[in-house]
Amino acid sequence: MQSLPLGGEDLKSPAPIKLGWLDRAIQIYNYHVNLRKTERSWTIEKTAQALGRSVGSVSQDITVAAWSITHEKQLRRFHSLRDALEYIKEKKDEMKSREID
Repeated sequence: MQSLPLGGEDLKSPAPIKLGWLDRAIQIYNYHVNLRKTERSWTIEKTAQALGRSVGSVSQDITVAAWSITHEKQLRRFHSLRDALEYIKEKKDEMKSREID
């Protein structure tokens, strides 16, 4: 019986898919949330270390991805994570000012 070739043997490995900033953030969010479900002590620090990224960048991705649950259409119009974070900050500030009024 002949075995099937593994990636990189006889078949060309597909090129990695380049995700947009929001899709990448959503994947990081899902990775983090799924590990938190299985391991209660899982932290953003552990996610950052596992992905070889800084805690700050993982935190930003998780923030944006969490907002995308209810604001995906609005976030998709931005060209960068930075622009989306500015939008989120403005919205949070608006909410706070409404609470004060």
